[in-house]
Amino acid sequence: MPSLLERLLGDDTPDEQVDLEARQSDANDALQDRINADSYGINKCGVTGVAVVNEGPDGKPVTVPIARFSLGEDVEDPDMDLIWDLVPEALLVLDNNFSDVFVRHYDVQFTFDGDELFEAEECRRVATPPAYAEELGTETMFDGDALRERLLTEHNIDDDVAPVAWGECKDYTNTNNTAVVTGGAVAAAAVSGSAASCAGAAGGGGC
Repeated sequence: MPSLLERLLGDDTPDEQVDLEARQSDANDALQDRINADSYGINKCGVTGVAVVNEGPDGKPVTVPIARFSLGEDVEDPDMDLIWDLVPEALLVLDNNFSDVFVRHYDVQFTFDGDELFEAEECRRVATPPAYAEELGTETMFDGDALRERLLTEHNIDDDVAPVAWGECKDYTNTNNTAVVTGGAVAAAAVSGSAASCAGAAGGGGC
C-alpha cells in the first residue's frame, strides 16, 4: 500500500489532503478576521500551508501548520513586542482548527524587508509545541507574556526543533520526505535544507 506521502504526491486527492486543505482555509479566514493588519501596522497575514512531515499511527499525517505575517518592506529590525503580540493570536487560531490533528509543532513565521508574504528578504519563525497553544486557550494565568518568557528560556541553539523563540524559517518544500498542502495543491522536495530568504519562495511552506 502506498505511504501517505506517496498518496499526497500522487495524481489522486486523498481524504487527508482534503481535510487539511479545509482546515487551512478555515484557519486562514479566522486569522484574517482576528487580525486587523492596519491596527497592527503590518502588511498582511495568512495561514499559508500545512507541512506533512511524517506518517503517524494508522497512517495519520503528522503536521506542522504554518501561519505567516508580512511585516512590510521598510522593516529591517522588527519590533519584538509586536512579534510577541501576534504569536499568541496566531497560535489560538491554529490550535482551534488543528487541535484534533497530530501536530508536531506550530510555525508562526514573520517576513520583513520586502513586500508580501513570500517576497521578503528575511524570514524568522517562532515554533511552539501544540501543548503551549492549548495552554494559551485554557489557562488564564498563561498569557502572551508567559509564553514569551517560556520560549526564550527553553529555546536552545537548535533552530530545527521546537521550541524556537526567534529562529530562521524552515523551508518545508526543501525537506526530505515532506509534503506541503497549500491552497488546493501539494508541494514536495527531495533535498533537505532550510532558507532564511523568502525571495521566490513557493506557497505554503516556503521559507
